[in-house]
Amino acid sequence: MMRVLRTLVLIPVALVGPLGSARGAIVTAIEYYDAALDHYFVTAFPEEIAALDVGQFPGWVRTGLGFSVYAAGSGVAGSTPVCRFYGSPAAGLDSHFYSASPAECQQVLQRFPGAWLLESYDVFEVFLPNVDTGQCPGGSIPIYRAWNQRVDSNHRYTTDLGILQAMVAKGYVAEGYGPGLAPVAMCSPTGSAGGDAPVCALSANNAFPYVGSTITLFANCSGDPTGYVWTGCPSTGGRCQATSSVAGVVSYTVVASNDHGISAPSSIAVQWLNLPLPPACSIVVTTNTAPPVVGSLALLNAARTDTPTGYNWTNCGSGSNLCEARSGSAGTQTYTVSATNPGGAGPTASTSVDWQSAPPAPPGLCGAFPSYLFSDDGWAATRLITSFFDDAPGFAADGAWVVKVVVPASGAGGKGSFTVAESNGPPTRRLMTVSSVPCDFRPVDPTGANGPLAVSNGNTARILFTVASGGVALTPGQTYYVNVRNWDVEIDSISCSLDRCDAFMDLSLP
Repeated sequence: MMRVLRTLVLIPVALVGPLGSARGAIVTAIEYYDAALDHYFVTAFPEEIAALDVGQFPGWVRTGLGFSVYAAGSGVAGSTPVCRFYGSPAAGLDSHFYSASPAECQQVLQRFPGAWLLESYDVFEVFLPNVDTGQCPGGSIPIYRAWNQRVDSNHRYTTDLGILQAMVAKGYVAEGYGPGLAPVAMCSPTGSAGGDAPVCALSANNAFPYVGSTITLFANCSGDPTGYVWTGCPSTGGRCQATSSVAGVVSYTVVASNDHGISAPSSIAVQWLNLPLPPACSIVVTTNTAPPVVGSLALLNAARTDTPTGYNWTNCGSGSNLCEARSGSAGTQTYTVSATNPGGAGPTASTSVDWQSAPPAPPGLCGAFPSYLFSDDGWAATRLITSFFDDAPGFAADGAWVVKVVVPASGAGGKGSFTVAESNGPPTRRLMTVSSVPCDFRPVDPTGANGPLAVSNGNTARILFTVASGGVALTPGQTYYVNVRNWDVEIDSISCSLDRCDAFMDLSLP
């Protein structure tokens, strides 16, 4: 967003103060949205609000929402300052991040130097929830935090549980403290800590439960209520357990009371879901050679659908979607997995690994590299992450990563993409190609005869394709290789300064 805005508030931390607001005053953090970026931004600084409202930074408009905070520098007993970081565009970010946890602020500083730049330790002040329960202290209500799960990493902050649920439904992830699908990131002061009627906000440990299960509703109320009246849920206390035998939206309401009066009704809408289909799996095998050598690692990844809650492997010990397989002798070993969810157990997937007694010849053009990492994906729409592969050299700085895909013979039609970006490391430019040859980084040949069909280079590299129709077209029944190396074409040099620079690849298939 706003390099200019950052210069407005990026003054020495010791000088950051209330900026015209009285100490201890409750002010409003105003929310803005930029449709082109699809980013949200909040600020309680009058100077920033004024600059945004007069259009000094085109694209940013008020959403009409916000939440109460203490002005920066207030120092109210029990409150905590909120740090703000700016994500550097050089790291592919151009976004802001807020935290009320001093520990999390320090973790961001330590883990992402050069990517997330500290603007201030105190842009406004709030309360922290109980880190185990997510309960806010008296005189405050929950602030929820939702993350967009994208490379540009933007968060939305809201006190409206309905908005949190809507963002999660769009693919965001709720972040914070406490159980369930509505954890609490911070707590907004209401100014009613002791002498007013309660102010309540409802939350649930699961806002999208399956029929037949049981959820817990929490009444997060200020004013130390002495009584609760629930509608739609049997309880007289601050929490209530609910269930449903039919799918659909059910609204639950609570009214709390104390010696000073009763609260306004607070409601939450819970979407009860039919049981899902049992999950289907396919196994992606990643090795340091293809096939792997006796004693080396074959990382088995159960690419799956319908959010499994459990896995059952044979010939490999694991309770998660990842299983590390090794063999002490040459020959073919078969591995199977099935996954379960509330809808039951899915079909069994299997794969065979042909363990070699000596390193095999590198496939395709991979002999040009000191090492290569090879993932046999088949045709699984999934995310592969090289950092999960523990054995050295893994995705080495001067190595290559090859992902084999086989287009189904009946797969004509549809669009998809291959995307590669950084995983747990500094921003790294990468060269990615799609070819019928492993480790093919030759100049592009649209026919595919003497070079890759397509190429992309950048911190985030992406290639769009169709199956047998226009553009970058993949042929049904054919085998292709998505090839990646840590390489910056602009300087014609390796882009990784570490021993290995891990990446993730998203395979979005028709």
